[in-house]
Amino acid sequence: MRTLYLLGNGFDLACGLKSRYADYFESRFKWYKGYNSSDSKAIPAIYKEIQDGGIKNIPSAWFIVFAYEHDQPGYRNDYVLWKDIEKNIDTFLQDYPQENEISISEYFKYFSNSPENTPPQKKSMYELLTLYFQKKDIAFRTEENLFDIFDQELSNLENDFAKYLRTIDQNPNYQANAKLLFEKIQKAETSKRIEYVTFGTIGGHMSSMPKEPHEEFVMSFNYTRPLEDIPNYVNLHGEENQGTAMFGIADDNGYPTKTEMKITSGYRSSFFKDTRRQQKECLDRQSARTINELSKKQIDEIKCFGCSFSDADFDYFRRYFDLAKFDKSDSTLGIYYTNGISRKSAIKDLRKLLNKYDLAHESDNNNNTYQTLENSGRISFEEIQLPLSNTK
Repeated sequence: MRTLYLLGNGFDLACGLKSRYADYFESRFKWYKGYNSSDSKAIPAIYKEIQDGGIKNIPSAWFIVFAYEHDQPGYRNDYVLWKDIEKNIDTFLQDYPQENEISISEYFKYFSNSPENTPPQKKSMYELLTLYFQKKDIAFRTEENLFDIFDQELSNLENDFAKYLRTIDQNPNYQANAKLLFEKIQKAETSKRIEYVTFGTIGGHMSSMPKEPHEEFVMSFNYTRPLEDIPNYVNLHGEENQGTAMFGIADDNGYPTKTEMKITSGYRSSFFKDTRRQQKECLDRQSARTINELSKKQIDEIKCFGCSFSDADFDYFRRYFDLAKFDKSDSTLGIYYTNGISRKSAIKDLRKLLNKYDLAHESDNNNNTYQTLENSGRISFEEIQLPLSNTK
């Protein structure tokens, strides 16, 4: 019996860690005198901050990119997920933005020519980027130079977010809640039952263990590591305590299909997650060995908790689902969520992911993985009740 656990940011949130994008964003913007609440405009606040105090409180040029999105009509900071931020990064790196979108390529053209037809909001944002780079004494002559600069600025953002996490993950309740929640996920049943053997002395201490060997792997999309005593545990995107936390986008060539193919600048490759993992040395030797061992295994059940199933992480899920061989085995898939998520949205998000998974395997005729799992009773959705006993 072999179980793979996939833990997303929802895991840390359920344990009481304030690791949402909004938590991080607001923790930085509260430094700026022109930003009084989440309803304040972010671009003017950064302008005022740079004019009054310089750039020491601006962690990265990417904050200016995110500030532009923040100031769009209908934007709600509380609703923004990290997958939305990765999508914003992806969009900014596209060669041909839509009418209301911003991009490096467009900014370079503006910087070089200052076209008069630039919309006022975009103009303000591009002027602010120019001011920021001037204050940092950063100059660029080519678009490739500019991509390299934003690559470094993304590293600055990663380092600052890791610094933020180190200030909030020391609460002992977080560690205790993580252990409790993981135990609940372990005990949550799927159609794949694990038989236990009980042993001990009558009237004394009794213990139980799986009747057959049970191998467990944990792949976490988080930068924290609250479950120190769990073997085969990997932080896929690095660890905040090791200085290896990283953001990124999906490799444009990660899952080409006949119906979807991107044609974009070659400069984007340094922002791909598979590239950044190597650049940042996100995986230590043991983590690399664990991933290698996992790649050779047949997975009997997959349990997901707190995963947003973002496009940027699709290649991970594709590879793990391939290991489960859903169409050729009796492997199961369990989706677990808390009382902040509706069952309906959990089902909708998974269906979208599995539809994309089927597209990536379009050579397999009439493949419908969701339907295959559902019709054979091998998919389950379960709410895990909060608060946990140690949550305050």
